[in-house]
Amino acid sequence: MQQKKPVILIVDDVPKNIQVLGTLLAKFKCELAVAMNGQQALDTVEKVKPDLILLDVMMPIMDGHETCRQLKSNEATKDIPVIFLSAKTETEDIVEGFKLGAVDYVTKPFIGKELVARVKTHLTLRQTQQTLSEEVHSKNKFFSIMSHDLRGAFGIITNFVQLIQEGGEFLTPDETNELLKDIETTSKNTLELLENLLKWARSQTGAIKFSPENLKVNCVFDEIIRNHQNIAQAKNISIKVVNKSEQMVYGDRNMILLIIRNLVSNAIKFTAKGGEISLNVANQGDFMKVSVTDTGVGIAPNKINDLFSIEAKTTSTGTANEQGHGLGLVLCKEFVKINGGEIGINSAPGKGTEVWFTLPEGKKEQE
Repeated sequence: MQQKKPVILIVDDVPKNIQVLGTLLAKFKCELAVAMNGQQALDTVEKVKPDLILLDVMMPIMDGHETCRQLKSNEATKDIPVIFLSAKTETEDIVEGFKLGAVDYVTKPFIGKELVARVKTHLTLRQTQQTLSEEVHSKNKFFSIMSHDLRGAFGIITNFVQLIQEGGEFLTPDETNELLKDIETTSKNTLELLENLLKWARSQTGAIKFSPENLKVNCVFDEIIRNHQNIAQAKNISIKVVNKSEQMVYGDRNMILLIIRNLVSNAIKFTAKGGEISLNVANQGDFMKVSVTDTGVGIAPNKINDLFSIEAKTTSTGTANEQGHGLGLVLCKEFVKINGGEIGINSAPGKGTEVWFTLPEGKKEQE
């Protein structure tokens, strides 16, 4: 995805100054907006929210100090960094600029290279601040969703147990067994959610050790198939390996096992009885492409990106009413990234799904 160019708003009542600033800032990738006074600047900010404002102090209609004061008093614009540009060099003027909330103060005439360096620094800080803010917002929402799911799961288990305890004499043996089966299924799903949640949390803090090695993908496939054979057979789903090559990848074994295990579990969940799941590995330059393809229900194109987002609630019920929690693919994406690869989905409703990811090709042993 191409990164959005930063927008810089230049506010100055002297056209020559605007021209000089525009020439300097054109040397690195950004979009420029211009205002000739403070009121124009406020009007412009309402339409185009800039990433940085270069603000002259001495201007008609509304000076820079009043403009900054209004920007900082507005919830929607208070976080936009402002750099004052002024011929005023007195200490009181500089201090006043910082009191109003400016991040920097450059005196005229300024040195071009110095100004550009300061602009770059503050744009980088702005970008970092926005990224951190977005991550915190996403993770807060994510943990809110997870806590809701956990409370819901434990609530179901508690209700079923109470129903058996308090109404045991009124329940038939079949009804009791059905409730116990529901308790078992919900407990297993909740345990899987907790395990994935803990693994994801550890990956975020760097607590998971990354130990890459050369691995034969087909050996990993064989292990995954053995572990999922009973579940697949219960739905009469066949799992096969398309390419029986000895291709090697370079990655962390435990992470790769978790990735493929999640993908195969999802494929079983969303494939109807009698369907097929194919595992494949193919050379792709310096990388190997590993894919899990099913003949399942498929996914609408507009929902694919949400499957990898911790902020989106994208759980669905499987073809046999299997319950999911929407964390598996988020964890897969995180571990693929740690291993230096990419992950993606090719799918359409009713036409099955291919989930693929790449891993570095196995390293040749030194002679």
